[in-house]
Formats: sequence, C-alpha cells, structure tokens
Amino acid sequence: MCSQIFRLVILTSVAYAAAVRRAAQASDQILAIAPTSNTCAGAPVPAECRTNVQAAPFLTAAMATYNIYSPPEIAAVLSVVAFETGDLKYNTNITPGRPGQGTRNMQLAHNNFLYAKSFPELATKLSAITTADSTDGLSDDKLNAIRALVLPDEYAWASGAWFLTTQCNASVRTALQAGGQAGFEAYMGCLGVTATPDRLTYWNRATAAF
Repeated sequence: MCSQIFRLVILTSVAYAAAVRRAAQASDQILAIAPTSNTCAGAPVPAECRTNVQAAPFLTAAMATYNIYSPPEIAAVLSVVAFETGDLKYNTNITPGRPGQGTRNMQLAHNNFLYAKSFPELATKLSAITTADSTDGLSDDKLNAIRALVLPDEYAWASGAWFLTTQCNASVRTALQAGGQAGFEAYMGCLGVTATPDRLTYWNRATAAF
C-alpha cells in the first residue's frame, strides 16, 4: 500500500513538474511575441491587463480545448491575440469604443454572441439578456452585456482558438498548417482584415518563437 502511494506521489510530482515546464515555456514564447507583456505597470486599463505569465495557462488550455496543435496555427492565433490586445493590455475595444467588441481576440459583437452561445453554462445568463437569434437591432447596453459574459479569463483567452476552429473554413487551417505568409494572409481574410505590416511584425515574432 505504501509503495503504491509513493508511486502515486512520484507520478503526481512528475506531472506537476512537466506542467510547470510547459507553462514556463509558453510564457517565454508569449513574451517573445508580445515584448511588453511581462508587466502591467502603466497599463491604460489596469483591470484588463495580464502579463505573459498570467496569460500562459489560459492560452495553453485554449489550444488543447480546440485541438490546435500545429505550431504555425498556434503562432498565428497568438500573434493576433498579442496584436489585438496591445501586448495583452486590453480585453475590450477602447478606441473607438465599439459596443460589444472585446475578448483577447477583440471580436465584434456578433462573434461574441456566437461565442457565448457555445457555452452551455452561459445559456441562462445569455437568455436573460436576449432570446434573439442574432445581435441585429440590440442596444449598445445589451451588446456590452453579452460581451461581459465572455470577458472572464477562462473565456476571453480562448476566443481566438474558438474563432479559428469554428468560423474559418477548413482551407484556412490547411493553409496555416503549411506555414508561410500565404497561410497567414488567408487567416487574416477570415478575420476580415488584411496582413498589414504591424500584424506581420507580430506574426514574424510568433513564427520565430515556435
């Protein structure tokens, strides 16, 4: 009995050590992508800021939850998160202050509505805000209330992974997995943006980190 307990303790310790190493590696990679993410000192909205160390466990879990294991895909998603949040400083759209826009993927209101709907545990809260099938015609207050449902860390950091795996078609993922700028540009097209120089800067850092 004692030997079994000892083996269990050893296995638990090994698993914990491995998890710590993965978290440390992830936080280092995030810092390489978002160079100022090691501190929240002077953050414009302190409550929204997270450091690379704080974000790492949530981002690592998000990739596992949505089955994203290809390094080029992980790099692309993290580059978008880093860019859209200003190195992890923002969780909502501050400028120009678009109602309902936010999470670490800085999704528009209709995407946050779909994202919130994907979590059964949020169904009651969402239906208390609206029972509509879309965000069309909803007030700014309701759009912001929907966004608030997915702003907690356990949801906000996974929004980029969710978007790639549910809102982009398979050809985008295939292109990303192949590596190279063409795949990243296809991903940007799915996001409704273009691969601007500043986005490419983040993507190049992310690619190098992986």
